[in-house]
Amino acid sequence: MDWQALFPTMMERRASYLYLVPGSPIMIKEKGNMAPLDQNILYPKDTKEFADSLMLDWQKEIYAKNLEISFSYSIPGLSRFRINIFQQRGSIAAVISTHPSAVPSLEELGLPESVKNLTLNAMRGLILICGPKSSGKSYTMAGIINYLLETRNCQIVTMENPIDFLHKNRKGIICQREVGIDLKSYAGALDSMRGQGADVLAISEIASFEIAKTIFSLAAGGMLVIAVAQAPSVMLMLETLFNMFPPQYSQQGKILLAESMSAIICQTLLNKPGGDGLVLGCEILIGTPQIKNLIKEGKSIQIHTTMGASARDTGMQTQEQAFRYLVKRGLITVEEAYAKAARPEEFRKIMTLPY
Repeated sequence: MDWQALFPTMMERRASYLYLVPGSPIMIKEKGNMAPLDQNILYPKDTKEFADSLMLDWQKEIYAKNLEISFSYSIPGLSRFRINIFQQRGSIAAVISTHPSAVPSLEELGLPESVKNLTLNAMRGLILICGPKSSGKSYTMAGIINYLLETRNCQIVTMENPIDFLHKNRKGIICQREVGIDLKSYAGALDSMRGQGADVLAISEIASFEIAKTIFSLAAGGMLVIAVAQAPSVMLMLETLFNMFPPQYSQQGKILLAESMSAIICQTLLNKPGGDGLVLGCEILIGTPQIKNLIKEGKSIQIHTTMGASARDTGMQTQEQAFRYLVKRGLITVEEAYAKAARPEEFRKIMTLPY
């Protein structure tokens, strides 16, 4: 089979994912809907052939050791793709996802104006981008990085696994580092950050207490840190960060997080009516003095209340407020918002209030 033909097919059909699993036809996802690409059933030898055709020798060694690997795959003149290859039921499966050939702008992503203002004004602190799986977090990080490169004299260092978007040096300069190719581990690379003269660090995950502690310290110490994590709401993201610190360091961790906090952007992709594309809904927490004090005290419920009450003055908004705005504009249905809401009953309540 001509596996290379799959990539232009994805671009022509504007597909977000392609699934190659033994026992099934190749499945393609377009506008959130999945369907067979053809009627040919894949066999284990087919998916192994696909994996062997894409992986370099060193990648095959990593796969043999870990039974899974994620990496970026570029086709000049076409686009850049993310490939995830993994073991299932003793055979190989693979998922291909697409990325735009050009880095998306903040406007193209549909991010609120407050995010653009935040990016423009933030010189230090932590900007954390979170959301559920496949909510476009890497797109938002790329858009923010690109905006900084266009508007600020700075050096940006990224630590990514894998590199999804390739950036160009503009007003600012960028050094992109990929795990497994340019750095062995996040922990080792973070230890050397202070000696690299970077103004901005962008990191694609917060997976451990050690990583969290280091990036909070860098952000509190004067560096702008942009990080990506998985959580369906700002409140659950904060609880995850609180619980990441061992009990004996719990209060220290909250103080460090509060001192470093610039913003949390929690995004959700929602289906437009009739399945005609997707729209972005953003919950936004800004590190105001009041929010920082509540973080130090670990008062998550009061943080959520403060976000909603001070939305007009600060640029913050709860997920419920963001979803209600999209419903009122006719961009999503009430049913879709309710299905995607992290707190469905809270959303139901806010829909009964005057707009």
